[in-house]
Amino acid sequence: MELFRAEGILKHFPRSNFRLSIPSLTLAAGSITGVVGENGNGKTTLLDIVAGESHGEGNYSYFSNNIDSKSKWLELKNNIGFIPQRIPRWFGTLEQNLILKASLEGISPNDIDKELDELLDFLGLQKYRKLKWTEISTGYRLRFELARVLIGNPKLLVLDEPLANLDINTQQKFLSDLKELLSKKDYPLAVILSSQQLHEIESVADQMIFLRQGQVVYSGSLEAIAEEETTFLYEVQLIHNDSLTVEAVLKKVSSEFKKVGPYYQVTTENDVSSFLSSLTKSDCELKYFRNLSQSTKRFFN
Repeated sequence: MELFRAEGILKHFPRSNFRLSIPSLTLAAGSITGVVGENGNGKTTLLDIVAGESHGEGNYSYFSNNIDSKSKWLELKNNIGFIPQRIPRWFGTLEQNLILKASLEGISPNDIDKELDELLDFLGLQKYRKLKWTEISTGYRLRFELARVLIGNPKLLVLDEPLANLDINTQQKFLSDLKELLSKKDYPLAVILSSQQLHEIESVADQMIFLRQGQVVYSGSLEAIAEEETTFLYEVQLIHNDSLTVEAVLKKVSSEFKKVGPYYQVTTENDVSSFLSSLTKSDCELKYFRNLSQSTKRFFN
């Protein structure tokens, strides 16, 4: 079931001459879509447009409704939950803010406590509900903001860089919550989020979109990346006293390689088993290995 569809998304910034151009985008119920790419390549602009925070040219359909009037758009926007990268500060206790949001959503005063208890139990926030914004960490602020937007039962969640400034454990907990949320909700829900944390996003995403200079370099599943490519891409770190020896080994097992920080990215026709077998027979110690063949990391320059 499609919850969002857009054709011909276009946004031009005359002063910088930056142009975002997305031929099409579809978000299905029960799915997570990851938007990645280097900084300044259009991720936030795209999410702002999807969330209705910014206008972009194109044809848009939300929840099987085309936008043909301002009144209809206001009704549809109530079904979109948007969390920006910089979350505005809450004032008062966290519980007071959630009660206010529930009241504004029309939830009966008799049902608010039950609704909040269920939501806070699910997100593991129950013991923090009486605290204030300044008394909780960045990770808990994000999860409370998620709780706030979920009170309205949105059909579309738009999250701009939600993993920024979170430690690895908090990142994984948040993504796990999203995945579980999709499986438990008794109404259709789709999630689109941007991030620089490729490995973490790719572990939960159903489809990935890679942007470069406002253009779509890739859009689809991770499995489809390998189907479209004729070579494998690996990231390795080899240890040897002589760096020339390391590169000599890589020349034998690859068609191309390049150094990226402490690692080498290696393009080869050898599958994982053959590639690792060749490396273990060399004089170098294999300290790190990662298969990037089904990762959007292969699209970074």
